[in-house]
Amino acid sequence: MASPSNSSSSTQALSVGNVVSAGFRLYGENSKQYLTIALFGTLWLLLPFVAAIAVVIFFAAVQNYYATLGLIIPALIVLFLYTLAKYLANSALIARLAFGELTNQPELLKDARRFIKARIWSFLGAAFLMGLIYTVVVIVFYLLLAIVVVGAIASVGGFQLFQNPTAETLAANGGIIALLVVLGLGLLLAFIAFLLWFAARFVSFELPLAVEPGVTATQTIGRMWSLTKGSAWRIALILFVTSLVTMPLQLLLQVVVTGVDAGIRTAGVSPDDASYTALSLLITYVLSFVLSIVVLPLWQIIKAVIYYDLRSRREGLGLQLRDRGSQT
Repeated sequence: MASPSNSSSSTQALSVGNVVSAGFRLYGENSKQYLTIALFGTLWLLLPFVAAIAVVIFFAAVQNYYATLGLIIPALIVLFLYTLAKYLANSALIARLAFGELTNQPELLKDARRFIKARIWSFLGAAFLMGLIYTVVVIVFYLLLAIVVVGAIASVGGFQLFQNPTAETLAANGGIIALLVVLGLGLLLAFIAFLLWFAARFVSFELPLAVEPGVTATQTIGRMWSLTKGSAWRIALILFVTSLVTMPLQLLLQVVVTGVDAGIRTAGVSPDDASYTALSLLITYVLSFVLSIVVLPLWQIIKAVIYYDLRSRREGLGLQLRDRGSQT
């Protein structure tokens, strides 16, 4: 790894537009490979849900052997964890391959897969730790929110106001009510902003684990926290712009689903019919499945570009991405 002394002072950060355009360029150059990996990764994640549906159908048809649920449910949980690990590993594989392209050191798929496969459970462990961190943050926020709101209401006598919410009382205390509403909205907006900042600090937490040798599930989180210092709001803007870019696909999905529903009704299937609900849900799920396959590589490539840019500025990875971008 290059010394930090070669870092950010002499290298400007990539602009938001450069990051997003680089992501789309890499996607276009290697779309077949990335989409294939995303397909198999998403299929892995689909497997436990198919198994769960099969179990439900079996017990609904047979209506017996309920004693075996004590074995089936733990087996489904183990299956879900295994397939989730496979999904995370395939997602990280896309990011590793993209990072190799960014550094002008492309890697054979089999070599990259071998490196990722050796760390499959570390990806699951890192994802579990991140989920735990987010859960703690949200719980702490709601506790602080409750303390602040209750304290604010008590300080202005709001409890007595809400105990007798007549029209005259509300009109006479409109200023207090407005103050409490503004306080609640302000706290909510502040929390949303904090979540954006917090998510940006860990946006590519799997990249150090997928790229750097000797990194563990816990170290990859700390590594990303260190790399994103001072860059969180720029990264949050990149994520926001990427979301806007992918929004037309979401809208297209909604249009197609609406058209399919209309087609089902035109075919004479009543919305009150159970087959209508089942068919509508199935089509919606299949289309969402296809959309996730298309979108997953883009997000992983964007995260790889962000990670590359952070290391390029802080640790002197070089200017290959800018050179390629200027040539394009």
